[in-house]
Amino acid sequence: MSAISGPSDGPVAVTGAAGFVGAHVVKNLVEHGYDVHACLRDTGREDKMVYLREISETGPGSVKFFSCDLYNAADGVYDEPFSGCSAVFHVAADIGSDATTYGRISPLKQYEGIVDMTAAILESCRKAGTVKRIIYTSSVAAILGPGAPDRAEDHIFSEDDWCGGTYETLEERHTNEKGEMSWTNEKKAYGKGKLDAERLCNQFGKESGIDVISICPFFIMGPLLGVPHDTTWQHRLGVALAGDRSMESRRTINWNITDVRDIAEAQRLAVESDIATNASRYCLAAKDELGEPTGKEFLNILQGLFPNHNVCGGYRPEQTSERNRCRCTKAINELGLKPYSLEDTLRDTGNSLIELGCVPTSA
Repeated sequence: MSAISGPSDGPVAVTGAAGFVGAHVVKNLVEHGYDVHACLRDTGREDKMVYLREISETGPGSVKFFSCDLYNAADGVYDEPFSGCSAVFHVAADIGSDATTYGRISPLKQYEGIVDMTAAILESCRKAGTVKRIIYTSSVAAILGPGAPDRAEDHIFSEDDWCGGTYETLEERHTNEKGEMSWTNEKKAYGKGKLDAERLCNQFGKESGIDVISICPFFIMGPLLGVPHDTTWQHRLGVALAGDRSMESRRTINWNITDVRDIAEAQRLAVESDIATNASRYCLAAKDELGEPTGKEFLNILQGLFPNHNVCGGYRPEQTSERNRCRCTKAINELGLKPYSLEDTLRDTGNSLIELGCVPTSA
């Protein structure tokens, strides 16, 4: 189905609208004049509603709020918010990083929250009768994985990678010498869920005529809109700014950083793109090697940006030649994305953490 032309085509819906990525998608859409149906689990969470209301009040678009629990998606709870919408941005997924997941997260629940609930979201899109495009937020987990036997050490991951190689070789690459399969819901719930959901979306698009386009972000950072966004990668940055040496006891992280604002921008560009079509897939990753710092380089860059903080208590891991190599080249060339620099992303992430009181102002 063709792209939407813009806000004049009608409202759009965003699932997971209160989350780190979802809130930035809402913000980007509203800033470009869209009227957004924001779907979140609990509209009574004032700590989340405060920044969503601010987005709506800033305009020029608007936000209408809907309480929708992802685990009730099969009951049609998304039918009303999707009604009359020209596009749906499916961002929601319970990855267990929110302290208020009400104790429901488990490998099986995690998988269901990705695949089964995505199927229910797609069905609500079908029932709406007005949805032209769906933008699905997938993950780096659907890109990386065990290497193909003939893959070079300096392989740069791309949209052609399905958990480390071709889709057809998945089982072979996830089977060890003893014949034990690791590609199971229990062992790979998140990665398997994201990959299976992408395949499900692609098939749905083929059968329904509604384009489904996938966005695969790598390590997401960028400015927090509220304290609830102090999770995952941005939380690790805050911990480092606070002088905590916990990274010393963990394996060295080789980073590949994408800005949450770039993810939001890419999603809007994709829904409006005449080039993207059903099953199009875009890695949201580093623009170049500068966005792929080793653990040591990451901490040194952070120290330079925040000289008044004793980053990671002075700890620095040994330098390594290994990098998580993946680029957002396709999004730049096809969608016209203009990514933030690594320094701007880290600076804005750190400043927002400090302003929200998530780290001390000095360490």
